Formats: sequence, C-alpha cells, structure tokens
Amino acid sequence: MRLKEWVLDVIFPKLCLGCGEEGKLFCPSCRSGFVFRAPACPVCSRRNFTGILCASCADESGLRRFLAPFSYSQGMARDLIHAYKYDGVRELALIFADEIAAFLNFYAIKPAASSLLVPIPLHRSRERERGFNQAGLLAKALAKKLNLVMYPVLRRRYATDSQIDMTTYDDRKKNVAGAFGIKDPLAIAGKTVILVDDVSTSGATLHEAAKTLRTAGARSVWAIVIAKG
Repeated sequence: MRLKEWVLDVIFPKLCLGCGEEGKLFCPSCRSGFVFRAPACPVCSRRNFTGILCASCADESGLRRFLAPFSYSQGMARDLIHAYKYDGVRELALIFADEIAAFLNFYAIKPAASSLLVPIPLHRSRERERGFNQAGLLAKALAKKLNLVMYPVLRRRYATDSQIDMTTYDDRKKNVAGAFGIKDPLAIAGKTVILVDDVSTSGATLHEAAKTLRTAGARSVWAIVIAKG
C-alpha cells in the first residue's frame, strides 16, 4: 500500500456504506446481501437468462442484449448508486465492476474480445457540475475487469433536462431525441458495442444511444447497467 493511502486510512478510516463497520468501503457481510436479478427483457420484462431481447422488443429498442445485476428497488443497491453518483464515492466503480463481472460469469455471458465498452456521456456542463462521469468511470473499471477496450465514442450534442421527475416514457424519449452524436464512426463499424451506464429506468436514454450507434454502423448494441429501475 502506498504511504499516502496508508496515512489517509489512519486519519480517515474507511467505513462500510452498508453497516458503518470500520475497515472496508463495503464489508463482506453487506456485500453477501447483494442478490442478482435474473436477466430479463427491459421492454416487456420477460426473463430469459441470457439478456437477449425478444425480437420485437429488440426492433423497438435497438438493443440486442440488456444486462443489469441488480434492481434499483433493492435498498442497498440504490444507496450505493446514490453515494457513487451524487456523493462522489468514486471507489465504488471498482466494486460495481466486480459485481457486474461476477454476474456475467454466473450467467455464462462472455462478450467477444473485439467488443467496445462505450459509456453514456454527460453533457460537459453536467460533468463539470458533478466533477466526473459516473458511466465513464464504471466503463473504465469494467474494461480492466473484462479485458475489453473502453472508447467514449458517444458525445452529448446538447444538455438534456433531468429525467428524475419525468413520469412517462414519451416525455423521457422526447427529452433525449437526437441528443447523441458519434465522434469516430469508423471505430464502431461492424462491431458489437456495449453501452455502460449506472441505472436504466425507462430505457429511453439507452434506446436513443443504441439507435445512434446502429445508424452509425455498429453491428450490435448491448447495454450493461448496475441496476434496473
């Protein structure tokens, strides 16, 4: 352990975000309480254990596969994502990447080595305000864990409104319509692109991003998130 990290641990000891126990950011006992949710179609909610969308739902969403280890209604998952996204506990990206990798291994889902991990981007004004892009940090950690390439090929063309208080899918869909552009279309041509984000609620953001990628030449688009709302 580096001297700086040792000094910080002595002065500011890590406390488990679940139970408050000193020593680890997320203790083994609390971590064992994390329960995977079975893969299911994000459009019609039909379980299939592979994450592959129903044919009609895939046409509607632009996604080939959707994978989310946890439900956002699970209190522990929701609290950890909130700490990561809004309180800036960036170390949680490593824990989330570990859990996603374990989830993929449990269901024997292995992305092709040529797949690209692409984080959902924040608009530069939102990223300045937050200090980091939670999807980008997660994608970077996940790339190391899965031995894949992370390439932030998507960009936000304009700042969208917060979707927290939007209650309908149509409102969310309109909010993100045309929101994404591609920095380097050649990088994704003919490849499987795996979108990475923290949470998917209605799926509107992922669907718009998938449509943009498919139009630009991606062969197939998956999505991986920490939790499904």
